[in-house]
Amino acid sequence: MIKGNKSPLFAYFLYDSKFHRTEPMKRALLVCLLSIPFIGFSQQQRNNDIFPKFGNYERKGWIISPMITQTIGPIKDQKQRLFLTGDSVYDIDYNAKGKTAFGIEVGRFYSVDNSWLISYLDFTVGVKMLQGAEKFTAILDDPDRVSPYTLSGDGIFSQMYATASFNLNNAQKLSKSVFLKNTLGVNADYLVSESQEYNTRGLPVRGANPGQFVFQAHYSIGVGVRLSQNIMVVPSVETPIVTFYEYDDLKSTLAVFNSRYRPFLFKLTFMVLDKKPGRKCPTRKKPRKSSETLFGMADGVRPW
Repeated sequence: MIKGNKSPLFAYFLYDSKFHRTEPMKRALLVCLLSIPFIGFSQQQRNNDIFPKFGNYERKGWIISPMITQTIGPIKDQKQRLFLTGDSVYDIDYNAKGKTAFGIEVGRFYSVDNSWLISYLDFTVGVKMLQGAEKFTAILDDPDRVSPYTLSGDGIFSQMYATASFNLNNAQKLSKSVFLKNTLGVNADYLVSESQEYNTRGLPVRGANPGQFVFQAHYSIGVGVRLSQNIMVVPSVETPIVTFYEYDDLKSTLAVFNSRYRPFLFKLTFMVLDKKPGRKCPTRKKPRKSSETLFGMADGVRPW
Protein backbone atom coordinates (compact mmCIF):
# COMPACT_ATOMS: atom_id res chain seq x y z
CA MET A 1 0.00 0.00 0.00
CA ILE A 2 1.47 3.37 -1.01
CA LYS A 3 1.19 6.09 1.58
CA GLY A 4 0.72 9.72 0.64
CA ASN A 5 -0.39 11.24 -2.62
CA LYS A 6 1.54 9.12 -5.11
CA SER A 7 0.54 8.78 -8.73
CA PRO A 8 -0.08 5.35 -10.32
CA LEU A 9 2.87 5.97 -12.64
CA PHE A 10 5.15 6.51 -9.64
CA ALA A 11 3.94 3.30 -8.03
CA TYR A 12 4.41 1.31 -11.23
CA PHE A 13 7.84 2.84 -11.83
CA LEU A 14 9.11 2.12 -8.32
CA TYR A 15 7.63 -1.32 -7.68
CA ASP A 16 9.19 -4.22 -9.55
CA SER A 17 8.64 -7.37 -7.47
CA LYS A 18 10.40 -10.65 -7.97
CA PHE A 19 7.03 -12.41 -7.81
CA HIS A 20 5.02 -9.89 -9.91
CA ARG A 21 6.52 -10.06 -13.39
CA THR A 22 6.41 -6.96 -15.56
CA GLU A 23 5.46 -7.57 -19.18
CA PRO A 24 7.79 -6.22 -21.89
CA MET A 25 4.93 -4.26 -23.49
CA LYS A 26 4.43 -2.35 -20.23
CA ARG A 27 8.12 -1.55 -20.14
CA ALA A 28 7.94 -0.20 -23.68
CA LEU A 29 4.96 1.95 -22.69
CA LEU A 30 6.91 3.33 -19.76
CA VAL A 31 9.79 4.35 -22.05
CA CYS A 32 7.31 6.16 -24.31
CA LEU A 33 5.81 8.02 -21.35
CA LEU A 34 9.21 9.17 -20.20
CA SER A 35 9.97 10.42 -23.73
CA ILE A 36 7.14 12.97 -23.57
CA PRO A 37 9.32 15.74 -22.05
CA PHE A 38 11.61 15.46 -25.10
CA ILE A 39 8.77 15.84 -27.58
CA GLY A 40 6.57 18.38 -25.82
CA PHE A 41 8.98 21.29 -26.20
CA SER A 42 10.80 20.24 -29.35
CA GLN A 43 9.20 22.92 -31.52
CA GLN A 44 10.88 25.64 -29.43
CA GLN A 45 14.38 24.14 -29.52
CA ARG A 46 15.87 26.68 -31.92
CA ASN A 47 15.09 29.53 -29.51
CA ASN A 48 16.09 27.54 -26.44
CA ASP A 49 19.82 27.14 -26.94
CA ILE A 50 21.76 26.98 -23.67
CA PHE A 51 25.19 27.17 -25.33
CA PRO A 52 26.85 30.36 -26.61
CA LYS A 53 26.82 30.88 -30.36
CA PHE A 54 29.45 33.61 -30.21
CA GLY A 55 32.20 34.59 -27.83
CA ASN A 56 35.31 32.95 -26.45
CA TYR A 57 33.93 29.46 -25.73
CA GLU A 58 33.13 26.38 -27.81
CA ARG A 59 29.79 24.54 -27.84
CA LYS A 60 31.40 21.49 -26.25
CA GLY A 61 33.39 20.70 -23.15
CA TRP A 62 34.04 18.51 -20.11
CA ILE A 63 31.67 16.86 -17.64
CA ILE A 64 32.48 16.03 -14.01
CA SER A 65 29.70 14.31 -12.01
CA PRO A 66 30.20 13.34 -8.37
CA MET A 67 27.17 11.35 -7.20
CA ILE A 68 25.40 9.83 -4.24
CA THR A 69 23.79 6.43 -4.90
CA GLN A 70 20.75 5.20 -3.02
CA THR A 71 19.08 1.81 -3.38
CA ILE A 72 15.41 1.29 -2.48
CA GLY A 73 13.80 -2.07 -1.79
CA PRO A 74 10.34 -3.15 -3.01
CA ILE A 75 7.25 -1.59 -1.46
CA LYS A 76 5.93 -4.97 -0.32
CA ASP A 77 7.99 -7.50 1.63
CA GLN A 78 8.71 -10.71 -0.24
CA LYS A 79 7.26 -13.97 1.09
CA GLN A 80 8.40 -17.53 0.57
CA ARG A 81 7.26 -20.95 1.71
CA LEU A 82 10.38 -23.07 2.14
CA PHE A 83 10.18 -26.87 2.17
CA LEU A 84 13.14 -28.67 3.74
CA THR A 85 14.09 -32.33 4.03
CA GLY A 86 12.44 -34.06 6.95
CA ASP A 87 9.06 -32.48 6.22
CA SER A 88 10.02 -29.14 7.79
CA VAL A 89 8.22 -26.14 6.31
CA TYR A 90 9.05 -22.47 7.01
CA ASP A 91 7.06 -19.37 6.09
CA ILE A 92 9.61 -16.61 5.45
CA ASP A 93 9.18 -12.83 5.19
CA TYR A 94 12.03 -10.90 3.53
CA ASN A 95 12.44 -7.19 4.24
CA ALA A 96 14.84 -5.30 1.95
CA LYS A 97 16.44 -1.98 2.94
CA GLY A 98 18.43 0.35 0.73
CA LYS A 99 21.71 1.97 1.68
CA THR A 100 23.69 5.03 0.56
CA ALA A 101 27.01 4.97 -1.30
CA PHE A 102 29.03 7.12 -3.68
CA GLY A 103 30.44 7.38 -7.21
CA ILE A 104 31.91 9.73 -9.81
CA GLU A 105 31.85 10.11 -13.61
CA VAL A 106 33.89 12.20 -16.06
CA GLY A 107 33.38 12.69 -19.77
CA ARG A 108 32.67 15.00 -22.70
CA PHE A 109 29.56 16.74 -24.05
CA TYR A 110 28.82 18.13 -27.52
CA SER A 111 26.07 20.48 -28.67
CA VAL A 112 23.76 19.15 -31.40
CA ASP A 113 23.11 22.15 -33.65
CA ASN A 114 20.63 20.80 -36.20
CA SER A 115 18.10 19.06 -33.96
CA TRP A 116 14.92 20.39 -32.38
CA LEU A 117 14.76 17.36 -30.10
CA ILE A 118 18.31 16.78 -28.83
CA SER A 119 20.14 19.76 -27.33
CA TYR A 120 23.40 17.95 -26.64
CA LEU A 121 24.86 14.49 -26.23
CA ASP A 122 27.45 13.25 -23.79
CA PHE A 123 29.46 10.18 -22.89
CA THR A 124 31.07 9.44 -19.52
CA VAL A 125 33.10 6.81 -17.70
CA GLY A 126 33.47 6.33 -13.98
CA VAL A 127 32.84 4.17 -10.93
CA LYS A 128 29.80 3.76 -8.70
CA MET A 129 29.00 1.75 -5.60
CA LEU A 130 25.63 0.17 -4.76
CA GLN A 131 24.81 -1.13 -1.29
CA GLY A 132 21.81 -2.73 0.38
CA ALA A 133 20.59 -4.95 3.20
CA GLU A 134 18.00 -7.67 3.77
CA LYS A 135 16.39 -9.15 6.90
CA PHE A 136 14.25 -12.26 7.14
CA THR A 137 11.95 -13.86 9.65
CA ALA A 138 11.23 -17.58 9.26
CA ILE A 139 8.37 -19.25 11.20
CA LEU A 140 8.21 -23.03 11.39
CA ASP A 141 4.84 -24.35 10.23
CA ASP A 142 4.08 -26.75 13.10
CA PRO A 143 0.49 -26.69 14.44
CA ASP A 144 1.47 -28.98 17.33
CA ARG A 145 3.69 -26.32 18.93
CA VAL A 146 2.19 -24.07 21.60
CA SER A 147 4.48 -21.14 20.67
CA PRO A 148 5.84 -20.65 17.15
CA TYR A 149 9.48 -21.51 16.43
CA THR A 150 11.08 -18.46 14.77
CA LEU A 151 14.45 -17.87 13.12
CA SER A 152 15.71 -14.39 12.18
CA GLY A 153 18.71 -13.45 10.07
CA ASP A 154 20.09 -10.66 7.92
CA GLY A 155 22.55 -9.88 5.17
CA ILE A 156 24.33 -6.90 3.59
CA PHE A 157 25.99 -6.41 0.20
CA SER A 158 28.29 -3.87 -1.42
CA GLN A 159 29.00 -3.75 -5.17
CA MET A 160 31.59 -1.63 -6.99
CA TYR A 161 30.97 -1.09 -10.72
CA ALA A 162 33.05 0.43 -13.50
CA THR A 163 30.45 2.26 -15.58
CA ALA A 164 30.18 3.90 -19.01
CA SER A 165 27.19 5.93 -20.23
CA PHE A 166 25.94 7.54 -23.44
CA ASN A 167 23.15 10.11 -23.13
CA LEU A 168 20.83 12.19 -25.32
CA ASN A 169 19.77 15.38 -23.54
CA ASN A 170 16.95 17.85 -24.11
CA ALA A 171 17.38 21.26 -22.42
CA GLN A 172 14.58 23.83 -22.08
CA LYS A 173 15.23 27.32 -20.75
CA LEU A 174 13.23 28.33 -17.69
CA SER A 175 14.97 31.71 -17.46
CA LYS A 176 18.11 33.36 -18.77
CA SER A 177 20.39 31.26 -16.54
CA VAL A 178 18.19 28.26 -15.54
CA PHE A 179 17.09 25.32 -17.69
CA LEU A 180 15.28 21.99 -17.34
CA LYS A 181 17.14 18.89 -18.54
CA ASN A 182 15.56 15.57 -19.55
CA THR A 183 17.81 12.68 -20.50
CA LEU A 184 17.45 9.23 -22.04
CA GLY A 185 20.58 7.13 -22.15
CA VAL A 186 22.21 3.74 -21.83
CA ASN A 187 24.77 2.52 -19.31
CA ALA A 188 27.08 -0.49 -19.28
CA ASP A 189 28.31 -1.56 -15.84
CA TYR A 190 31.03 -4.09 -15.04
CA LEU A 191 31.22 -5.54 -11.52
CA VAL A 192 34.75 -4.87 -10.32
CA SER A 193 34.38 -6.09 -6.73
CA GLU A 194 31.68 -7.11 -4.27
CA SER A 195 31.33 -8.16 -0.67
CA GLN A 196 28.44 -10.01 0.98
CA GLU A 197 27.63 -11.15 4.47
CA TYR A 198 24.54 -13.18 5.35
CA ASN A 199 23.55 -14.85 8.61
CA THR A 200 21.25 -17.55 7.20
CA ARG A 201 20.63 -19.29 10.56
CA GLY A 202 21.21 -22.57 8.73
CA LEU A 203 18.46 -22.01 6.14
CA PRO A 204 19.13 -22.01 2.36
CA VAL A 205 18.09 -18.37 1.90
CA ARG A 206 21.11 -16.62 0.34
CA GLY A 207 19.20 -16.15 -2.93
CA ALA A 208 20.51 -14.43 -6.07
CA ASN A 209 23.92 -12.92 -6.74
CA PRO A 210 24.47 -9.99 -9.14
CA GLY A 211 25.74 -10.68 -12.64
CA GLN A 212 29.21 -9.62 -13.75
CA PHE A 213 27.87 -7.32 -16.50
CA VAL A 214 24.77 -5.09 -16.60
CA PHE A 215 23.45 -3.21 -19.65
CA GLN A 216 20.50 -0.84 -19.10
CA ALA A 217 18.56 2.13 -20.41
CA HIS A 218 18.00 4.95 -17.93
CA TYR A 219 16.11 8.21 -17.49
CA SER A 220 17.34 11.36 -15.78
CA ILE A 221 15.79 14.72 -14.93
CA GLY A 222 17.53 17.79 -13.54
CA VAL A 223 17.64 21.58 -13.35
CA GLY A 224 20.71 23.36 -14.69
CA VAL A 225 22.09 26.72 -13.56
CA ARG A 226 24.66 28.82 -15.42
CA LEU A 227 27.34 29.94 -12.95
CA SER A 228 29.50 31.86 -15.44
CA GLN A 229 30.08 32.16 -19.18
CA ASN A 230 31.71 28.74 -19.37
CA ILE A 231 30.47 26.80 -16.29
CA MET A 232 27.04 25.24 -15.68
CA VAL A 233 25.96 22.99 -12.80
CA VAL A 234 23.10 20.47 -13.12
CA PRO A 235 21.72 18.68 -10.05
CA SER A 236 19.80 15.62 -11.31
CA VAL A 237 18.40 12.23 -10.35
CA GLU A 238 18.80 9.13 -12.54
CA THR A 239 17.33 5.64 -12.39
CA PRO A 240 17.20 2.63 -14.77
CA ILE A 241 14.02 2.01 -16.76
CA VAL A 242 14.93 -1.18 -18.66
CA THR A 243 17.58 -3.86 -18.11
CA PHE A 244 18.63 -5.56 -21.34
CA TYR A 245 21.35 -7.75 -19.81
CA GLU A 246 21.26 -9.89 -17.80
CA TYR A 247 17.77 -10.40 -19.24
CA ASP A 248 15.03 -10.74 -16.63
CA ASP A 249 11.75 -9.76 -18.34
CA LEU A 250 13.24 -6.27 -18.91
CA LYS A 251 12.93 -5.43 -15.21
CA SER A 252 14.81 -2.30 -14.24
CA THR A 253 15.60 -3.38 -10.66
CA LEU A 254 18.55 -5.52 -9.59
CA ALA A 255 18.06 -8.93 -7.93
CA VAL A 256 20.26 -9.46 -4.87
CA PHE A 257 19.60 -12.10 -2.19
CA ASN A 258 15.80 -12.63 -2.19
CA SER A 259 14.76 -9.05 -3.05
CA ARG A 260 14.95 -6.53 -5.85
CA TYR A 261 16.57 -3.12 -5.42
CA ARG A 262 16.05 0.06 -7.44
CA PRO A 263 19.16 2.28 -7.69
CA PHE A 264 18.83 6.07 -7.76
CA LEU A 265 21.85 8.20 -8.73
CA PHE A 266 21.80 11.76 -7.36
CA LYS A 267 24.36 13.64 -9.46
CA LEU A 268 25.85 17.11 -9.28
CA THR A 269 27.13 17.58 -12.83
CA PHE A 270 29.56 20.37 -13.68
CA MET A 271 29.71 21.28 -17.39
CA VAL A 272 32.81 23.28 -18.39
CA LEU A 273 32.89 24.73 -21.91
CA ASP A 274 36.13 24.54 -23.91
CA LYS A 275 37.84 27.83 -24.63
CA LYS A 276 38.28 28.77 -28.27
CA PRO A 277 41.88 28.79 -29.45
CA GLY A 278 43.35 32.29 -29.70
CA ARG A 279 43.84 33.77 -33.16
CA LYS A 280 47.27 35.14 -34.08
CA CYS A 281 48.18 37.40 -36.95
CA PRO A 282 50.57 35.76 -39.45
CA THR A 283 54.16 36.90 -39.11
CA ARG A 284 56.48 37.55 -42.07
CA LYS A 285 59.62 35.45 -41.80
CA LYS A 286 61.79 37.67 -44.04
CA PRO A 287 61.87 41.48 -44.01
CA ARG A 288 60.54 43.21 -47.13
CA LYS A 289 63.18 44.22 -49.59
CA SER A 290 63.60 47.89 -50.35
CA SER A 291 62.97 47.18 -54.04
CA GLU A 292 59.52 45.69 -53.32
CA THR A 293 56.28 47.63 -53.52
CA LEU A 294 52.79 46.75 -52.40
CA PHE A 295 51.90 45.29 -55.83
CA GLY A 296 55.22 43.94 -57.06
CA MET A 297 58.79 44.86 -57.78
CA ALA A 298 60.00 48.43 -58.30
CA ASP A 299 61.25 47.61 -61.81
CA GLY A 300 57.65 47.18 -62.95
CA VAL A 301 57.72 43.38 -63.10
CA ARG A 302 54.52 42.20 -61.45
CA PRO A 303 54.17 38.78 -59.78
CA TRP A 304 51.08 37.80 -61.84
